[in-house]
Amino acid sequence: MNTTASSRILVGLAACTALGLALAGCAGDSGGDDAGGNGGSVAVAGVTIEKNDELAAMVPDDVVERGTLTAIQFDNAPADTFVGEDDQITGWGPDLGRAVAGLLGLEYTAEVSGAFDTFIPGIENGRFDTSWASIIVTQERLDVVDIVAVHESTTGVITTEDADLDISTPEDLCGLRVGALAGSAFLIQLEEIIATCEEAGEDAPTVDSFPQQGAALLAVSSDRIDAFMTAKGQLSWLVREDSSAEGLEIQPLDYQPNLEGVAVGKDSGLTEAIAAAMNQLIEDGSYEEIMGSWDIDFGLLDEAVVNPDVAQ
Repeated sequence: MNTTASSRILVGLAACTALGLALAGCAGDSGGDDAGGNGGSVAVAGVTIEKNDELAAMVPDDVVERGTLTAIQFDNAPADTFVGEDDQITGWGPDLGRAVAGLLGLEYTAEVSGAFDTFIPGIENGRFDTSWASIIVTQERLDVVDIVAVHESTTGVITTEDADLDISTPEDLCGLRVGALAGSAFLIQLEEIIATCEEAGEDAPTVDSFPQQGAALLAVSSDRIDAFMTAKGQLSWLVREDSSAEGLEIQPLDYQPNLEGVAVGKDSGLTEAIAAAMNQLIEDGSYEEIMGSWDIDFGLLDEAVVNPDVAQ
């Protein structure tokens, strides 16, 4: 882990959670150096982003007048998106959001929430333009929002070190108590695993959903559930950086590579502009540099894809 990334500790998260700020408070105002409608530059992960007039011309007039690209971000999914020690939203998702906003001549502004299951409805109804990172592409989501895929991840499972479990295949989850984040695509994957277990004549896993990742980890540590299922990259970060993951280990299972990225309101008029800006970041190397600053050197895409096909 590089020095910059490893110094970002989840100190501000406790303050947000204690105040019960569902969709407000601890707002991730992206800071004074972000590019706004005045065409200024923004520094993101050591990369200087300048407004691109051609890309900015793709932004709808009402958004240009507003001058901001709004986002709703999850507060505790490092290194994708989380609250840092300065009480601001950080991670590779918000960094890409800031970079794209800079190219488009906008200021990235974000509110943070632990209620992940409110994100898609909030984008669908126009309260927010976007959400960055950890938005796995599913048909159910594509029915109501656009998704610009920017990364490929796999799903992993974490258990206690002394659980005496070897979870290398989906069938190894049969009969276990498994948790996932409320509103997440991992619950859909668990439905598929339940069907797999039942077809094999095995007991289906018992599934619990949790509003917060921290609550799920506590449930694993206290033996209320056997395992927690989420993006494997996030689990790797937790084991390295978060003291709450002490005594936990990542199981060998790599389940279903998933495209993930930016959820965008279908009626926002921003989808093509965001995709074009992402492709500019990919082309000029800024994308790889930003992702690398978070030790994300896996699952990088050669192209940002709008509403990719979902395997049925």
